[in-house]
Amino acid sequence: MKNIYFLCYSKGSLPILNYKSFTKTLSGYLLSCILLFMNMNAMAQINGYVKSGFEPVYNEFKRNFDTGKESGAALCVYHKGEKVIDLWAGIANKKTKTVWNEKTLVLYFSATKVVASLCIAKLHSEGKIDYDQRVAYYWEEFAKNGKENITVRQLLSHQSGLCLWDGSLSVAELADREKLTEKLENASPYWNPGDYSGYSAALAGHYMSELVRRIDDKHRSLGQYFQEEMAQPLGVEFYIGLPDSVGDERMAHIEMNNPLKRIFMLDKSPKGLIKQMLNPSSLFFKSMTLVKGYNVNERETWRIEEPSGNGIGTAESLAKLYSVFSLGAKELGIQQSTLTECEGPGLDPKFPDVDKVMGIPLYYRNGFMKNGEGSTPFPNDSCYGFGGASGSMAFADPVNQVGYCYAPNKMGYDFPDSREGNIQKVLYECLAGLQ
Repeated sequence: MKNIYFLCYSKGSLPILNYKSFTKTLSGYLLSCILLFMNMNAMAQINGYVKSGFEPVYNEFKRNFDTGKESGAALCVYHKGEKVIDLWAGIANKKTKTVWNEKTLVLYFSATKVVASLCIAKLHSEGKIDYDQRVAYYWEEFAKNGKENITVRQLLSHQSGLCLWDGSLSVAELADREKLTEKLENASPYWNPGDYSGYSAALAGHYMSELVRRIDDKHRSLGQYFQEEMAQPLGVEFYIGLPDSVGDERMAHIEMNNPLKRIFMLDKSPKGLIKQMLNPSSLFFKSMTLVKGYNVNERETWRIEEPSGNGIGTAESLAKLYSVFSLGAKELGIQQSTLTECEGPGLDPKFPDVDKVMGIPLYYRNGFMKNGEGSTPFPNDSCYGFGGASGSMAFADPVNQVGYCYAPNKMGYDFPDSREGNIQKVLYECLAGLQ
């Protein structure tokens, strides 16, 4: 254990401010005071450890707090099966003044989709589902309103055109399988399936859940399937549908974007995405209003199984899960043919273009986000994972045998999120230095 450094720092250094230039005008002076105040309040105790050779990652993680970009966050990295980074810091809940600890749970938004996709991958490995088979082969009622020939691969790779359903549902109705399934079965594609890709933010996870329930021999929900087939055997704590036995005090409180600040920070996002965000008739805008009363900080929301976006767990657990897959997932009996499917390139639709919902280049494969021209969320093309609206990111890297998870509770204002991006960049510089 000599190569492990235990950290518990409460002091930090302020970045050097150019006061002369700031104080040439009154606004400059006020800005310098605000920046100083932000930094004084951003001092966070960084807990955990890093293995020798990964200290720069600790420094980058700490910098997010020193510059006021973070409220609370956790970072965990496995390399070749060994946990080499496990850090947490900041405030988990400002209202209760609860500090982030090793067992703090956080909601992952769309990074949940990868866990759902891994469940489908396990069924594929067992020969129970074929990515190129029609969805209606497994789910007869799916075959209507233009969905008759949609394949599992198209559905999971966001090429089906199924990004909205008619009207909206309440959170309580999301938990009503009959009503939810009716919505899914009655939905119609917004383009000819396979022609384009468009992010199915809210529907994708529910479609995967219903497929799991119909294909699984025990007809378990996706959340139950994941617990029994992956989480419990691996000893990881991640839930899709938080049990009531898990107390509220363990949950990190999500700090949503300030709407006014969001407007002034629009230039931090790609122009194509901004255009979709500001257009009330866009598919992006409409996809954000499919569920009424959805509050990411309430037990009612945590309790339901929402595989598109309400997965809850620790960063250590997701990093460990991806580590297992990066090493071949023998513990779970995953076949190499399935791993090859996960590691393959992003799938181009018939007419490659920007994502029809997001307005920017994005690439998917079998439920996973992938690298592609104009969009490289991962260090190499074999990686598979997903990011979430809070800035969360989790992925498996089979090339370098890395399992990675970054989990904040404060939404960022830039896209891609520079907090995570800078950490990932420094991590791979460290890995390169070890070779």
